[in-house]
Amino acid sequence: MTAAPLLEIANLRAVFDTPRGRVVSVDDVSLSIPAGKTLGLVGESGSGKSVTSLSLMRLIARSGGRIEAGRMILRPAGGREIDLAALPEPAMREVRGRDIAMIFQEPMTSLDPVWSIGDQIAESVRLHQGVSRREARARAIEMLRLVGIPAPERRVDDFPHQLSGGMRQRVMIAIALSCRPGLLIADEPTTALDVTIQAQILDLIRRLQADIGMAVLFITHNMGVVAEIADRVAVMYAGQVVEEAPVAEIFATPRHPYTQGLLASIPGTTAPRPDRRLPTIGGMPPSPLNRPEGCRFAPRCAFATDACRAAVPPLEDIGGDRKVRCIRWQEVSQ
Repeated sequence: MTAAPLLEIANLRAVFDTPRGRVVSVDDVSLSIPAGKTLGLVGESGSGKSVTSLSLMRLIARSGGRIEAGRMILRPAGGREIDLAALPEPAMREVRGRDIAMIFQEPMTSLDPVWSIGDQIAESVRLHQGVSRREARARAIEMLRLVGIPAPERRVDDFPHQLSGGMRQRVMIAIALSCRPGLLIADEPTTALDVTIQAQILDLIRRLQADIGMAVLFITHNMGVVAEIADRVAVMYAGQVVEEAPVAEIFATPRHPYTQGLLASIPGTTAPRPDRRLPTIGGMPPSPLNRPEGCRFAPRCAFATDACRAAVPPLEDIGGDRKVRCIRWQEVSQ
């Protein structure tokens, strides 16, 4: 019997009420992540990736949004089953940090500039584990050592501005993992880092995942990073998941035209010829206030027909542990 996934999202819809109208940023999204595995969530800016993560953390209201429909089931250790979408806010505050934690994209705006990094790690430990100040400080030093901060006994009293970008990101990881959560959400944690530091951060997340056994939702627009870290990939476009598959299969045989376009636009390892331009996806993503009828990718798709524009295609299970939102996926794959 297969164990139930640690995280299961079903038919999530997240909306924003704006002066120009109602915006559905995440529309009927369903995903799952088993314990110890990594799901890569990819797509262009504005596709709904970060809104999905903020919905999971129940932080979307701070940005003016709300969860309109759907369930978000978390199954942490101990056999509990928690519907994050229905949890009262006081109970949700207990879940954040203890059972589910998040690394944000820009650590300089996420860390408090007037608190030492040690105090910021210790605060999470004291809040969720009820230990003394001395024990919390010892845990902070231990976590800084775990994420590779040199001389942690000395650096524990440093402030964020005294650290490099890579070290600040490591501090964010230390805070997120200080209570050993079952699920880690990493929202583009390597975007602002150079390639060498990016590789170190990815290796660190993989190593800590193996040690703790946590599930990871890794959000990025970088398909190369996905190839490095994910077990499975979900591709988002205009608020919907358009394809989902094991990472090796999605790179080898993408079934959706949008996924094919994303992969084709990755620069190769060899220098391009002067007469050869890097392939791009024509057109622009639709405005959230004026999305097309039917398939949302149809206006940019070379395979689109009248049938594609007539109705929203379902996210279809096509076998081999794969799903695709395209009525012409068999022809696209040829």
